[in-house]
Amino acid sequence: MKYKIPGLRIYGKILVDKVDGRPICTVRLDQILPKRDEPLPAGSDRLWLRFGFAFRGTENPLLPSFVKNDTGEEEHRLRFLEWVYNDGDRYPRSEIFGYELDHKGNWVDMQCFIRELELSHRFYTWVVDDLKGGPGDGLRVDRLGIVQDGITEPMRVKRPADWLLPLKRSQATCWALPFKG
Repeated sequence: MKYKIPGLRIYGKILVDKVDGRPICTVRLDQILPKRDEPLPAGSDRLWLRFGFAFRGTENPLLPSFVKNDTGEEEHRLRFLEWVYNDGDRYPRSEIFGYELDHKGNWVDMQCFIRELELSHRFYTWVVDDLKGGPGDGLRVDRLGIVQDGITEPMRVKRPADWLLPLKRSQATCWALPFKG
């Protein structure tokens, strides 16, 4: 079965740098949840962020598609992440459907109970430029960047208080980026 994976729509840019010889993916967040008819800002791309859980006792990621609660109701929109995060411990038999990495590094269909997830763990975050692609099409996000005037080098900052839950709970760190206009 092919599951549709929900994403948070943004305007931004994918920036890949090397830090200590390791590639680091930063997503510059120019605008979060833009309106569909809003023009694309210069220098931005239309992107989507996807979020995932970790399995309890591991760091193995789960890229969820939807949740089915104890009464059989399904939620397919991104808001189910908030429900799982806030209420998942109260409904451990609710099921999550999505994808997990197998021992060969391939994304495979799966379903599990919420009790199998590490709900206190921050969300894994991936960026994609098209929601139609498969789970392995995205890049894992290491940093979320916000452009700020008056700085010359990227620096780690506190997350904005008004961010939506998936961004607040992202495992990616938050960075102020220099303005390059």
